[in-house]
Parts: sequence; C-alpha cells; structure tokens
Amino acid sequence: MADIIKVILADDHALVLEGLRGLLEEEPDIEVVGVAQSGDELLNLLETQEADVVVLDLQMPYHGLSALEEIRRRNLPVRVLVLTAFGDGESIQSAIERGAEGFALKTEPPRQTVEAIRQIAAGRLVFPRAAQRWLLASLQPQRQPQPSQQSILSPREWDVLALVARGLTNPEIANELHLSENTVRFHLKNIYEKLGVSNRTEAAAWYFRHSG
Repeated sequence: MADIIKVILADDHALVLEGLRGLLEEEPDIEVVGVAQSGDELLNLLETQEADVVVLDLQMPYHGLSALEEIRRRNLPVRVLVLTAFGDGESIQSAIERGAEGFALKTEPPRQTVEAIRQIAAGRLVFPRAAQRWLLASLQPQRQPQPSQQSILSPREWDVLALVARGLTNPEIANELHLSENTVRFHLKNIYEKLGVSNRTEAAAWYFRHSG
C-alpha cells in the first residue's frame, strides 16, 4: 500500500459525499480520487482510477450490493468499506457474503469512518460492535448448544480464526501465534473449506455467530 490511501466515495446523497470528502481531505494520508452517485458510475471509475478503498453506500441506484458483487467478479484490487445504519440485516449479510472488508455506521462519529478506512487499507477487517451484535442476534433462534460446531476446527485453526475476527492481517497473526505466514495461509485455506466460506469476512462472521 502506498503512503497515501486513495479513496473513492460512492453515495447517492450529495450532502453525504461532500461532507465525507471534506473530512477526508483534511487527512494528510488520505486522498479522495473520485466520487460516484450510482453503482455504474463507481464501476466506471474503478476501470480508470486506481484506488485502495471504496466507501460504499448500499442504498443507491444500481444497488451497492450489485456493485460490490461486480467488483469481486472482476477481481478489482480494491477494498470495500460499507456505510450502513444496520437497519437492513439481509443487506448486511449479503455484503459479508460478497466479501466487504468492513462496515462503518452512519450513526457514529465520522472520525470512526476515517479510522475504518485506515484499518481496511492496512489489510484488516472492521466489524463495529453493533455489527457483531447483529450477527449474534441474527442466529439467536438457532443458538442451542452444538458441540460439533467447535469440533469442526482444530484448536490451532480456532486460534487463527479468532485473530481473523479481531481484524489482524496474516503477518500479524503469524507474529501473534509464532507461525510462518505460509502456515497461516494453510490454516486459512483449511478453515474456509471446513466452514464453507470463501473470504475472511465470511469466516469472521461465522466466528461471531458460533464462538459464544
């Protein structure tokens, strides 16, 4: 990652765009390289403009989820921070399944969005506590004691998964557990296969649901 974090903002509300853009332009390590008010505009921007992070509102023309899915289908090298009020649980779950690297709450101070951009650009996942609570509550009707859930993974795989859920990167996990990065990647591959997930965000969501 370059010293300057290049960001694209995608929201169909001009006031939100300008407010967030103004805030980010005060940060010496962040540069807003484009803004979009629809999913189509965002995808066109990503074809011509290099960016490290997209800040994506789900509720905009050519739905944000559709844009996120297309970003992943095209394997565009950008991380996605979803802006949400957590009012729509299905959309949040869908964003997780499509590999969003994190969530920022519209109801929290804008400075938290700035910090979330930095965290995601550094390769971490960002799950606000409200997101974790939603993930736990969404499975409450099924939360009966199920010993087999924890036996799915080996103790070491649980260690790795717990650190993924905390937002640590592979090098940080390797350092924490005194492993090589190759070993961490090997464990992650096995974790994904055993849990039937395809990315870190889904794996972290599974952890939040089943670790209690």
